Amino acid sequence: MGATGHPAKQWVLPDSAEAPENAEDTVLWDDYLRRLGPPDGPLSSERAKQVRAFWNLLEKRLGPPLKPPAAGALENDGFAMSWDNGRHHFEIEVTAGGTFDWFYMDRDSDARSGEEDQPLSAVSPGLISQLRRTLAV
Repeated sequence: MGATGHPAKQWVLPDSAEAPENAEDTVLWDDYLRRLGPPDGPLSSERAKQVRAFWNLLEKRLGPPLKPPAAGALENDGFAMSWDNGRHHFEIEVTAGGTFDWFYMDRDSDARSGEEDQPLSAVSPGLISQLRRTLAV
């Protein structure tokens, strides 16, 4: 996978915001998600709603608080999110077509996995497993 476009607007965790239990970061992330769509956001109304619904699904499956990712809207009305934790890298790209791709890489072993063109209404056990691995302390 990898970004197919360049982020138009980004949200990145402040350096001091490493712990997922940092409530201020969660509030800032939620506010960022609410502002993705019109009138001033970089995404279409439909895509912004899809991104928020997908985030809610991830939180439901992984359990809140889910650590906010580095994220940004893509020029093609897509949205990219990524998490890095030591040797683990995980990214999700919501596509302009209303699906998503995910990619995981273990930098030490060069192990990789991922899926493409997945429906936004469901997340696979593989995605959950690899995202949990990435976010584990």
